[in-house]
Amino acid sequence: MTARLDAMAAAGTSNGELDELRTDVQRMNRLVEQLLCVARLDAMVLDVSQPVDLVGHGGGGRRLSGPAGDREQRQIALSAPDAPVLVRGNRPAIGDALRNLVENALAHAPRDSEVTVTVSPDGALSVADRGDGIAAADRSQVFERFWRGRQRRGGGAGLGLAIVAEIVRSHDGTIAVGDNAPRGARFELRFRKA
Repeated sequence: MTARLDAMAAAGTSNGELDELRTDVQRMNRLVEQLLCVARLDAMVLDVSQPVDLVGHGGGGRRLSGPAGDREQRQIALSAPDAPVLVRGNRPAIGDALRNLVENALAHAPRDSEVTVTVSPDGALSVADRGDGIAAADRSQVFERFWRGRQRRGGGAGLGLAIVAEIVRSHDGTIAVGDNAPRGARFELRFRKA
């Protein structure tokens, strides 16, 4: 479908409807990708025994965000030690968790703001935004599949944070959500050091 849209654009068909179709196709592709990820997590046990460098993954937050951050003038900042921070895990799965957190933060961050990815020497990875935050009463539900908050923004299906939680559980890690003072939400993942 994406290739056909690209062909239409190359043929000179350029209007608002084509842009809307492209956005819808991207949203559907992401939903299918998330559903496949959920099915894989349900069907198999991850090998979480390899050393994974969180600093290298944290720097990938810029690549993982795609053009969404650029269109809305949102920036991604990385705060990490100079040395690698090695944890035991599954590199692609931790990458999926980071991607979901960054996409979620970008969806809820206001225009012209910054999403911060922080790697700590003790094996923690956090993503913080400057959006509306998550009400304390909703924090226990944000990791449930298909749950979407009252102040939902964007076209997500409510799978991203459920995927993150499942990946963290498979690594025997922890996940927490809190405030990003003075405003916003902060998600923190903790993994076992390698």
